Amino acid sequence: MKNKKITFILVSFVLVLALFATGVMLSNKDTVEAENVGAEEKHSDLYDVLLVLLDPAARKVINQEYPHRSYALWNAEILEVKRITGGYSQYDFTVKVKYDTYTGPFNPPEGPITITFHVITDGVSVAKIQK
Repeated sequence: MKNKKITFILVSFVLVLALFATGVMLSNKDTVEAENVGAEEKHSDLYDVLLVLLDPAARKVINQEYPHRSYALWNAEILEVKRITGGYSQYDFTVKVKYDTYTGPFNPPEGPITITFHVITDGVSVAKIQK
């Protein structure tokens, strides 16, 4: 009887220890995956579509301000999307995007330009430029 009790306690202890270790390993896996998020995983399809739709207006502004600078959409960052007029079927937004610009074949960085766009169903206009 005493041996069965000791065996039961040992088996229970091992099972609890195994469950605890599994939980720790799973929680660490999520942390490691979150830390290893690359640029290609950061941009969702909707994120990239918005950058592409804003690109003509951004290119025009950046080329007017700095004719020799370029930028890459994969490096652009949407900082804010805000609905101006609330309610159903109200399509009036501001979108704030930061573009990291560069010049030349070896891409020396020139600094970011932040552009705030006003987006409505009729089109896109530039509301503000921050250098």
